[in-house]
Amino acid sequence: MHLSIAKEFLKGAELALANELYRVAAANAYYTMFWAAQAALRHVGLVREEWSHGALQHALGMELIKKRGLLTPQLGKRFIDAYRLRCDAHYDATGVGVKETRRIVRDAGTFVITIEEVTGK
Repeated sequence: MHLSIAKEFLKGAELALANELYRVAAANAYYTMFWAAQAALRHVGLVREEWSHGALQHALGMELIKKRGLLTPQLGKRFIDAYRLRCDAHYDATGVGVKETRRIVRDAGTFVITIEEVTGK
């Protein structure tokens, strides 16, 4: 279920990017990763009803990168980069850069593919 939500956000990010809605694309790219990270953590038995952004980032780093080695540190960094870009998209009047948004949407797709491989789904 969490991966299907992630894929829905990814599709939204790609559509927004194609329509030059960069703030929307950046936010949806982050939420793609947010839901995919939850799917990966559920896969290893870490289930929560709700996750704060910081707690999810911490759990991903500690459990999936450091403890289990299921994800690369680079992927963890991309997740944090996506969060920062999402914050800029929502709260910074200057918005987000086109190049940066394209990269984070691409990274979100890679993130989902990696989580699918990790979870076998």
